[in-house]
Amino acid sequence: MSETVLPMATTDALPQGLQQGAINRCAVLCSRHHPTPGEARDALAEWAQRCNYNAVVGVRLVATAEINLPGEHTTETAWAAYGTAIGW
Repeated sequence: MSETVLPMATTDALPQGLQQGAINRCAVLCSRHHPTPGEARDALAEWAQRCNYNAVVGVRLVATAEINLPGEHTTETAWAAYGTAIGW
């Protein structure tokens, strides 16, 4: 049994061949504190699929420096993903 793949795009619209009809609902998504950009992106897709959305558009990946412990001068890179889930 093949797994459903949720279309994702960095643009504000899906590529021409993927458009399935009029958009009737949407939600802004944010997923933060991930070790890799792929995990941040996948977290958006998982949420959208669980909530029965059909695609995620306007995906942006952002690297942030996060302080490990207060009072220390060490940071680590964490990834965040932002996008808009759409349903039709």
